[in-house]
Parts: sequence; C-alpha cells; structure tokens
Amino acid sequence: MQELTPTVSIQQNALGLYTGIIQTKDGTILIDSPYRTDEPKNWGSRTGKSEAIFLVLLDTQYDRTLSAKGCDCIVVSQSDYLLPAKPRQQAVKLQEELLGAGDSHEMIGSTSRPFSPEISFDENMNLFFGGSDVLLEHHPGSNVAGIWAILPKEKVIFVGDSVMVNQPPFLAYSNPAAWAADMKLLASRAYKGYQIVSSRAGLVTQEQVRTMGKLMSFIENSIATLKEKNADLDTYLELIPRILKRIEYSPAEGELFFNRLRWGLTTYYELNQG
Repeated sequence: MQELTPTVSIQQNALGLYTGIIQTKDGTILIDSPYRTDEPKNWGSRTGKSEAIFLVLLDTQYDRTLSAKGCDCIVVSQSDYLLPAKPRQQAVKLQEELLGAGDSHEMIGSTSRPFSPEISFDENMNLFFGGSDVLLEHHPGSNVAGIWAILPKEKVIFVGDSVMVNQPPFLAYSNPAAWAADMKLLASRAYKGYQIVSSRAGLVTQEQVRTMGKLMSFIENSIATLKEKNADLDTYLELIPRILKRIEYSPAEGELFFNRLRWGLTTYYELNQG
C-alpha cells in the first residue's frame, strides 16, 4: 500500500488496477475495488473504521466491473454505466477471437453490466461521508461513464483510464474530443499541486499528462478526418501502427497493445457510424 496523505492510500489489485482507499471515522470509501473482498480487514485505520462502505466505479471496463463483484458496499457510478453498449457483429466476433486466443481480457470493455449500482448521477455529485468530501465528476473522454474522483482538501485526484503511461488508450467507448479536452484541463493550473492517480499506472506526473494529451490530440484529429471522409473500418485500423509509434513499450507487449487498439477502433467505428 502507498500512502498519499494520512487518510488516502492506493494499492494495486490482482487485476492491475490501482484502488483508492479513503479512510474516514465512519468507514472506508473505495475508488475501484481491491478485488479480494477480505482485503479491507487487513488495512487497519488510524482514523476510524476500516470497513468499506462506498465503492466508486470509475468506468465500465470489464476488469473494473469484474473486480467489483462480491464487494459488500454501496456502489456509486455515473448513470451511463447502466446503458449497455451494443457493438455490431464485427466487434463481437473480434472480442470472441481475442478471448479465445488467450489474450488478457483487460482490453475488453464490458458489454453487459453485472449489477446495478445503488447510486448513480449524471454530471457531478458530492459524496460527504465520515468527515471526507469527495467530488465525483463525469468525464466521458476515456469512457462513456467515466468519472474523476477529486479530493480538494487533500489535493488528490483519481482519473481512471484518462491517463495511460506507455500503453495505448482504450478507445471502444471513448469520446476522443472530450478526452483531449480533459487532458488540457488536467494539465492546467486547476490541478497544480495535485497528486494524480491513474488506474493503470498509479501516481503520474504533469509531464505524463501532457504526453497523454498530445497522443489524444493526434487520435482526435485523425478520427475527425476519417469521419469527414466517411472512411471504412479498414482505414480506421490503419491508425494502429501510427498510434503505437507514439508509445514506448516492450516487444513482448506489442501483440497485446495491437489487439487492444484493433478491438477498440472496431467497436468505436461500429458505435459511431450510421
């Protein structure tokens, strides 16, 4: 476990996601799940009860929703979490091929929801609990139901998959224009001095945020051009090597990242055409 403030810590779970642990006098608020439901008992707390009361899901990614199953908490999500995405046959077939080939399911967005959250909101929500104040904002750049969880007093912000480090983005349920705008906001003076937590990389720097912003601006401009030309799916997939050239990664990750972008662009194309 990595302590960010006396009441806020992060810990990487078994699926690779960084869980946020906000300890209050009345119990714990989780930002994404620890995966193992017995873990909260082992955290201890200098501020009060360690029992997890609230679980905030930052988006609809499959590994995020899978890790939340079995957590005995009040689940909070953005309201679009309840809307099932419906990719057409090509994307569904590709998803089955990737899973059948043994690829990690971390790239697969959830096409069905395992449960309905107890609390949902549209644009923003303040979660006041045990003396802690967590501002939840809808940021649909990286995911239609994407959330940023902001702790103004502690100057900590959880941004989910908005910032990826040495990894390609998840594009299936994204809004590239909103995503690029989100990166400009996150790199601005509004979040100067904040500790920024990425779900895949843990703490990230402002320089890494700016790098992500450049990548998303490139993707946004490329996709906008393809939409103007009414390009076909094969032309969208030609973006994959151009995106990967802008990311530093090991050769062992090449196939995984290629597959992530192929499925993501296929699903994005089918959800946004016609």
